[in-house]
Amino acid sequence: MTAESAPLDQSGSSMISAPKSFGGISSLSLIALLIIGVLALEFHLVLTRSIHWDEFHFYGQLADYARGNEISPFQTFHVQFFAWIPGLVENGIDGIVLGRAVMFGCQLITLASIASIAQRFVTREYAWLTVLIYLSAGYTLQHGWSFRTDPLATALIMSSLAVFTRARLNILTVPIAGILIGLAGLVTVKAILLAPAFAGMAWLRWSEARFSTPRGATIIAIPAIAAATFFALYAVHSDAVSAGEAATSLQSAGGAGQSMLLAGLPPYLRFLAKGAIIAFPLVVLITYAVPQIRAHKRDEKFALIGCVATLLALAIYRNTFPYFYPMMLAPVAAACAVGLKHLAPRYSVRLIAMVAAINAAGLWVIDGASRLPQQREIISAAQEIFPEPVAYFDFPNMLTDFDKANGFLTTWGLEDSRAAEGESTYRPILESKPVPLLLTIDWTRHANLLAVMEDMPRKELFAEADQRLLKQTYRRFWGPFWLAGTQVSAGEQAAYEVMVPGTYTVTGSDIAIDGTAYQSGETLVLDRGVVNMTNNSADSAGIIWGDKLKRPEKAPPQRPYWTRF
Repeated sequence: MTAESAPLDQSGSSMISAPKSFGGISSLSLIALLIIGVLALEFHLVLTRSIHWDEFHFYGQLADYARGNEISPFQTFHVQFFAWIPGLVENGIDGIVLGRAVMFGCQLITLASIASIAQRFVTREYAWLTVLIYLSAGYTLQHGWSFRTDPLATALIMSSLAVFTRARLNILTVPIAGILIGLAGLVTVKAILLAPAFAGMAWLRWSEARFSTPRGATIIAIPAIAAATFFALYAVHSDAVSAGEAATSLQSAGGAGQSMLLAGLPPYLRFLAKGAIIAFPLVVLITYAVPQIRAHKRDEKFALIGCVATLLALAIYRNTFPYFYPMMLAPVAAACAVGLKHLAPRYSVRLIAMVAAINAAGLWVIDGASRLPQQREIISAAQEIFPEPVAYFDFPNMLTDFDKANGFLTTWGLEDSRAAEGESTYRPILESKPVPLLLTIDWTRHANLLAVMEDMPRKELFAEADQRLLKQTYRRFWGPFWLAGTQVSAGEQAAYEVMVPGTYTVTGSDIAIDGTAYQSGETLVLDRGVVNMTNNSADSAGIIWGDKLKRPEKAPPQRPYWTRF
């Protein structure tokens, strides 16, 4: 029986039969139990998996907003949702884990939305089996709940698509669908990459009304409401987080939106290959869905193809990292539920469900060691070393209670920092405020600041002027912590440019600074400028920022501090 001839229930779902029981329980109950089991494994990862650098950056924006600091209004609307978190936690890690729990709830909304959309084309069992397959896909299990823009935006966009697909289009549901789309766009501009799903579904809903003008106007009202919601709330948000005008912010957003598009071959195809391997039940479902989509009536076919077309993001979007896949694949999964019309009768619902659950369990087992303990040690060390938070340089904003003075050192961030080739981007920062701390917590495979401070190959990502400045300004203090200061070898003289004003402590042997002798442990106050240092002793000596700051007694945690994608 083809999809064209299959009888439909009142909701429009195909009434193709499916296995009804397993071990005395219905197939739907079995699927529900397996979904709960996979969600339990996933929630364990919510609590224990290493925090990723994007999550530190994401939470850092929230922490800055909570402290009253200005932030860019572009893709920071999430601070309006999560402004309550910093007041409930003692450090950024606890805040991120709490935020993950909220994102886990967002994922539940996405799962329910996938089931709702799928039931427009298949039975309830098949719809929820599709949810299980999507949930068990590797990147969904590992990143579908991460504290980033993606899970929140996915919940908003998929719930809007579910309303648009299943609800009566009236004075209540049309504004709801439009507002949800507008909010998703505020959270992240990449929500636009799911537009094909709405285009295909719009054609189906219009065809149901025999392409009537009133229905067409109703459908057009949804993107109009979405645009109005976006611009109105963007203006309010911009005034709340930034002194800049909303129009200027939107111009910057437009430039960033263009830069997110590919200008050549996709740079992250390796994640596609890995994602396909660890999500093979979903890949099989997509494969089986293709002939089933062909068998549908023309208008339904357009809707299904529109949902699957979100895969085109792989060809036009630059940052197709693993955490983007759960967002991109949500409408794909909803449409590919039709593949179960052929797959389930051949292999049985219960076998497919068990394979999906086993895939999830296997990925959970081999996910790797958590680096959360090391990350907690670093944050605890920062709180122990510094009585009060200070400004600092690092890669992702790991010390979210401190004042990060440089940008987010992703590929984009490094490209921006080298826009003025040959000029230092760090000197103006250091000249504007004291930045006593540099934190080299980078992942060694793509070290940034760590490469500069330890002469690793990727130091060339920084302008030579910045490489020299950072190495001359900071010296190692404890583990990944570097403080402003310098050392002079025995019997040597050196000129040191003080870029970080404040109190310094003499270390090592006695030393003369601008002609004044200081003994080890003494303190002095230095302003910006060059000081001349003479070490006439037999040991190295120097100065380091701070008033006798104490190193933690515990040894620094071993690298790496991160878990791979």
